[in-house]
Amino acid sequence: MTRRLVSVLAVFALAFVACASPAAPALTDPKEILTQSVQSLKDVKTIDIKGSLTGSVTAEGMGSIALDGTTLSMAMDVAAKKASLTLDAPSFLGTKVEAIVIDKTAWFRILGPLASMAGGDATGKFTKTDVSSFGADTPADPAAVQKSVDELKAALDKLPSAPTKEADEKCGDTDCYHVKFALTSEQLAQLGASEAGTMPFSMTFDYWARKNDLRPAKIALGVDAQAQGSVTATFDMTYDGTITVTEPPADQVAP
Repeated sequence: MTRRLVSVLAVFALAFVACASPAAPALTDPKEILTQSVQSLKDVKTIDIKGSLTGSVTAEGMGSIALDGTTLSMAMDVAAKKASLTLDAPSFLGTKVEAIVIDKTAWFRILGPLASMAGGDATGKFTKTDVSSFGADTPADPAAVQKSVDELKAALDKLPSAPTKEADEKCGDTDCYHVKFALTSEQLAQLGASEAGTMPFSMTFDYWARKNDLRPAKIALGVDAQAQGSVTATFDMTYDGTITVTEPPADQVAP
């Protein structure tokens, strides 16, 4: 009985110490949140991204095109070097884009009236191509991650208006940091993007990072191009789930 009592007390003591240990200090600098969030991707095994578009754009000869209902789905197995992407834009002439990448080979197809115009196979079959020239960097490559962090720090330091930290929010059932910044076409032109000044627009960027591991949870990008339309793209990310990516059947690949 004495030994059992000691064991029980020891378990309770360890639990108390664990609960009483101070948590990691909350981050308050929006630049630090963004850079640490990029660094958190180095251990990612799989990524699942769900996106959607709202708003409309004006195209020459086509008038205003509503983008509501447009969805994007992307899954990536980092270690296996596999990825799949589907873009479904029913309001844009029923266009659908599918892509599969396995190591250094990719298959893609465009469905709908735009298939032949965009270089796709008009029969709806996949086109196979080599993508080895795209390089081998992945989100889990430490060198690639550090390079991204360095580039991000340099870009943030150049912003005319510094990012701001908004109130913390819930991302589903997870607590998240919320960082936001805005830019205009004039400000982008000042940063060296000379083509940005040819068409006036304003852009807002909202970024949510999970507080428990700082991985990106949600991104919202809004662009207002005045007479040319306005679009908001929203992306939600989850990690390290089961992802299956396989090459298309041979009869669905164009010769």
